[in-house]
Amino acid sequence: MRSKLDSKQISEYLSKVFIEKTIVSNGWKYRTQEKDNDIDGEIEVFTNEGETTAKIIKVQLKATSELKYNEDSIVFDCPIKFLNFCDVCDFPVILVIYGVSEEKAYWIWAQKYIFQDLDGKGVDWRKNTSTTRIKVPIQNEVKEDVEFYNAIESISKVGVHELQQWRKQETSEYYFTILEEKDNPTGTKRKISAKIYVERSFASSKDSLVELIKKINEKVKNNNYFRKVLETGSDGSNPDYIWLYFYDDLIQHEFGLPICRSEWTNNNNGNNEPILLKEFDQYIESHNIRIKWEDNYRPLNEYLKLNSASKNEYLKEIRELLSFTKYELANLTELFNKTDKREFNEHLILKSKYYRRNFHLMSDILPPYECRKLNRVLYDALIDLDNLAIATQEEQGNEYYLYSQFVKKFPVHLAIIQYELEKII
Repeated sequence: MRSKLDSKQISEYLSKVFIEKTIVSNGWKYRTQEKDNDIDGEIEVFTNEGETTAKIIKVQLKATSELKYNEDSIVFDCPIKFLNFCDVCDFPVILVIYGVSEEKAYWIWAQKYIFQDLDGKGVDWRKNTSTTRIKVPIQNEVKEDVEFYNAIESISKVGVHELQQWRKQETSEYYFTILEEKDNPTGTKRKISAKIYVERSFASSKDSLVELIKKINEKVKNNNYFRKVLETGSDGSNPDYIWLYFYDDLIQHEFGLPICRSEWTNNNNGNNEPILLKEFDQYIESHNIRIKWEDNYRPLNEYLKLNSASKNEYLKEIRELLSFTKYELANLTELFNKTDKREFNEHLILKSKYYRRNFHLMSDILPPYECRKLNRVLYDALIDLDNLAIATQEEQGNEYYLYSQFVKKFPVHLAIIQYELEKII
């Protein structure tokens, strides 16, 4: 018997010729893998100068006599065996569907599709024994243009890292910590805010972080923190808004520099228009969550890291400021408690310029992380001293006002300063 070449083999051959021509035309390599059941080839990405980036993407080709269109997608019944392989493969894999009659091909990043479209939408595909239906967007066409090559190059750069992050989702509770939750109600609306610390390697993947935002939002919603719980014992009404602030290091949290923010609105509680994020970068329609990525904070965060003083340098720098602040807090409390307030007023006039000068000096100091709470209370104390001097000179308020707004806090400032000092020395 002579060997035969059937239509299926011809289709497979045409798909290989098509993908290889497209890849090689961009100065990249395409290698055929004949003996691999789940992988037909691989793409090696090269720079514009012809140097290898050593980045590899695996390729699985599926040829069909005619493509099946459904609105803005290509419909394909994908073998479960291939999806199972992609689910555990440590390299990014793209699935290319080639239509022989159309002489066109379309692609998806298989693992991303599993994570976002199959698992993300609750498709129980792993229970299938043969195939599961997938949809490939028609804009994902394999062709010799910049858009396609840029997409493949991007996967080659971030693919392995993205896979690592997606596979953490099953144990996502290990990769974030809720640092703070607050109930911020108004007369008619309940607003809950939370600050979240996320492991940096996880936070570096926006796709992974989007999935985490969904989960954390549900967690905060179910927690339903109610600030009057000690008074009433109840959970309060359902929240109207949930605002999440995400940080990937504690310095960012200390200075209020989130890597992203999100806003959820409860559409079941009337017409809740967005408040925090009227302008946003991403909208998760299925969860009604708006996301704003705060990329501009990264340079400032790096500046804070590189320019923070050492502990020894910081303590030397604040030595005189610390002594001055402690003395003024104690002395002004004593002078205010006297019946005759003349000495109190004269002292404020004499020292007011030093409060302002020292306040500005504190503004220029970047403490090490360990000393940030001490730095914060010193800064707040100098603000109160300066504001007290201004209020007295401009005759703002009576004695009760001066006491309740300023002098009353001085012993508290002193106690916290001493407590923070004992922690770091």
